[in-house]
Amino acid sequence: MAKRTVRKKDPWKLKKWYSVYAPQIFGNQKIADIPATEPEQILGRVIEITLRDLTGDFTKNHVKLFFKIKEVKGNNAYTELKKQELLRSYMRSQVRRNTTKVENIMDIETKDGRKARVQVTAITAKRIQQSQEREIRSILEKIVTREAGAKDLEQFVLELVLGKIASAAYREAKNVYPLKRVEISKTKIFA
Repeated sequence: MAKRTVRKKDPWKLKKWYSVYAPQIFGNQKIADIPATEPEQILGRVIEITLRDLTGDFTKNHVKLFFKIKEVKGNNAYTELKKQELLRSYMRSQVRRNTTKVENIMDIETKDGRKARVQVTAITAKRIQQSQEREIRSILEKIVTREAGAKDLEQFVLELVLGKIASAAYREAKNVYPLKRVEISKTKIFA
């Protein structure tokens, strides 16, 4: 006699779709839809999106934002910014022969007591001496820590992503040696 087969339930039919929204500073825009059987399963997930997808500005295609889901209400999930970084290919395309790449990684604290690690990169027009490199690095650190100390985390992140802090650092550091570009290449926000 033939054995009777048991039909399995399709696990995809049990899943519900949750809409994921960006934080308030990015206009609470819908950034993704995620399937899950339980709302607790999507807590802590990280969504990766470019700034171009968020703002519609094609010149910001090289900026990646990482949002972590922090709470779920009904079928909506709300996020917070966890990390920002520039595409590696973009940074490599900026550095040419006979130029100097000056990097500075610093831990900062904002006005509201939140901590973050910021990596600033300056690219010079020509090769420079070590003393000039040290001076540019100290200017970059001074500008970023000053801006962070004067603003709360949301304001700081918004200005950082829009490039206002990088342009302020460029204006100060170009007096030491002509610069090609100053970028905030990576930012990681601590809990």
